[in-house]
Amino acid sequence: MSTSKMFLVFFVFVGLLLVSCSDEQQSPIASTDQGSLEKVTITNFTFNHFPTGLTGEGTIKLVGNNWILKDVGVNEFINSSDPLGGGTMTHYLSATMNAVTGEGAIHGYFTIVPQENTGGGVWEGNYTGYRSKMPGSDTLFVLPLQLIAHGRGGTIDGMQMQSNTTITAWGTPPVGWYGSGDGFYKSHE
Repeated sequence: MSTSKMFLVFFVFVGLLLVSCSDEQQSPIASTDQGSLEKVTITNFTFNHFPTGLTGEGTIKLVGNNWILKDVGVNEFINSSDPLGGGTMTHYLSATMNAVTGEGAIHGYFTIVPQENTGGGVWEGNYTGYRSKMPGSDTLFVLPLQLIAHGRGGTIDGMQMQSNTTITAWGTPPVGWYGSGDGFYKSHE
């Protein structure tokens, strides 16, 4: 590279460096320019749950070699280490399970009325998972589920919750189950 090109590159670099430097503080002019600087608090919790009854909604049909469950309404009690993570859940279960093996995909949606007074707020969300035979058993099934919910109304409006539960179930279609897991919710201050 020739000497004149090196000087040109050097001066361009120094010029750009000087133009980008300033004695002015580089902060927003007004506090409204700062955007959202809310503090996010994450609260972890553990829980267990079990069904308390059916709502009478939904359908269960044997179609070919598969049990098809469509929006079967179930009430469950959730006992949690944190009162916002527990309460009464109504969920609508959908699944396609092989009639012989009892295995298959599960999904649904839910509403949880928390144990804590939330001023009418509820958790609304959905879940997904896959039911498979429990190793060493012909009658028990294991079902890991991932749940995602958002707070709607009251003091939990806009909050987010995620949890994982592992369910032990029996029967095809299921006649009973219980589960436990852990999760967290995010609140903004």
